[in-house]
Amino acid sequence: MNKPILKLIMLFAPLYRRFGADALQLKVILETKLKMDDRRPLAVGRQKPGKESKYSTWITMIVLAMSGLFLAFFLPMAKQPYTGHTIYFSAFMVMLAVTLISDFTNVLIDVRDNYIILPKPVNDATFSLSRVLHILIHVSKMAFALSIAGLIYMLVMESILASLLFIVEILISTVLSIFIVNIVYLLVLKVSSPARFKDFISYFQVFFSVVIFALYYMLPRLIDSSVLKNIDILSFNGIYFLPSLWVASLHELSVASGAGSKIFLLATAAVISPFICLFLVVKVLAPGFNTKLGAISGSGNDEQPKQGVKSGTGFIDRIANAISPNAIENAGFRITWMLTSRFRDFRVKVYPSFAYVPVYFIYFAFINRRGEGSFASRWEEVKGGNMYLFLAYLTGFVLITVLQNVSYSDKYKASWIYFTTPHNQPGRILGGMFKAVVVKYYVPYFIFVSVFTLIFWGPRVINDMLLAFFVSLLYGLLNALFMVKGLPFSKPPVIKAGSRILISFLLIMIPGAIGFAHYWLSSYEILIWVAAFISGFLSWLAFHYYVRESWESLEMED
Repeated sequence: MNKPILKLIMLFAPLYRRFGADALQLKVILETKLKMDDRRPLAVGRQKPGKESKYSTWITMIVLAMSGLFLAFFLPMAKQPYTGHTIYFSAFMVMLAVTLISDFTNVLIDVRDNYIILPKPVNDATFSLSRVLHILIHVSKMAFALSIAGLIYMLVMESILASLLFIVEILISTVLSIFIVNIVYLLVLKVSSPARFKDFISYFQVFFSVVIFALYYMLPRLIDSSVLKNIDILSFNGIYFLPSLWVASLHELSVASGAGSKIFLLATAAVISPFICLFLVVKVLAPGFNTKLGAISGSGNDEQPKQGVKSGTGFIDRIANAISPNAIENAGFRITWMLTSRFRDFRVKVYPSFAYVPVYFIYFAFINRRGEGSFASRWEEVKGGNMYLFLAYLTGFVLITVLQNVSYSDKYKASWIYFTTPHNQPGRILGGMFKAVVVKYYVPYFIFVSVFTLIFWGPRVINDMLLAFFVSLLYGLLNALFMVKGLPFSKPPVIKAGSRILISFLLIMIPGAIGFAHYWLSSYEILIWVAAFISGFLSWLAFHYYVRESWESLEMED
């Protein structure tokens, strides 16, 4: 795919030379950048060692194309064409903007060029133009994948003229989306430090992951096509300030022979808005942008502790000394606690799981049974049943997610310190790691869920919550014993090619089977108390076995 794109771009080589760029160098730089894009690891999952991906761009485009197919259903959904197009381009611009933001650090603010290209005999014009063209190609790929389904619909169901105009609408929407992204980041850069800027990116990635996850489950069941079909979007106050309505007005001009002055003015706004956006970015917001980018590059990927400040360390010390009296275990507890707060990549992978639990609960409690009465009646039905058990056992998903990521880091080479210290008890470090994960993440989250269940279901659920807590703890320990064989942040972010599918499947069945048994036996209060005691004892037993892990068992895992 990159070769035809490069050929198309290099058709304008004479123009690039007039700008003072070296066309041959420009082609080599772009070819290298596009190849690096294809090999960039996907945000989801870990790659297998020794197997470098060459299809990252294709996978991303396929995902966007599937999203675009879903968006295309909005085009014919309303009676008025501009309503369907407004909804379509609103969703298009939002998806393109959030995709750009989630990928911003990889492409739009990639400052590695400063260290790789600038020391070479490459002039400023070639360097700047390569960056602009690379961003243009990257955005064009995403916009094409997201809009291809809509373009096919326009070509088949309407006319060639409407299809050509649809391409113009896509171009304008893409420019406006880029402007929105620039506005957001340039404003954040102007009012925040480089470290805060990186925090903003990581938390936005978390937010984006949660929103996509929630929309995937909830939106198809919340959309009422009969309501959308009869809606008149122009009847809403303030809708004229919506850029997607301006873009949709261009289509209205092509299909409606008697389009009014309002539609004409909105279409005019769509045509001139990209030029206004370009002026604002270049003249108002861009000054000092490169300086900020350099500061971001120098700030590193992770939060740095403030010099001379021991914020929160006293609290951590008290907790560590209380629950991990063993010196080695205490060290494992402290290092896990501090590094989980410092590594942004870890937070991006783990924090969405905290939101997935309520999304699943809402989906199965309300959205999945939409036709069974009103929300109030459904909530009363939920409170009268045992749905809280589903919520309680779902919290174990948070614990497992943290455990599956706590051993991996891009900076795993710093873990040499584990192997040079004079001790022969790596299991104690693992025990401290497990305790830190439970105390820092799982216990506060489970307490929050327990308070929620106590408020709405009453004190009768106390023994149920205790049983769910110990079962989830036991499930986490079994995962740690069989699946997590790495010291805190000591492994590269890859997965082994070996087969552990059967073990994983069997482990998943344990809380599921216990949860179903718990559901059917929840009326036997004494039995639940006994089961909670047994689960707690088994958790204690599994932990004491876990801390006996030796260097030999860890080496066998590697």
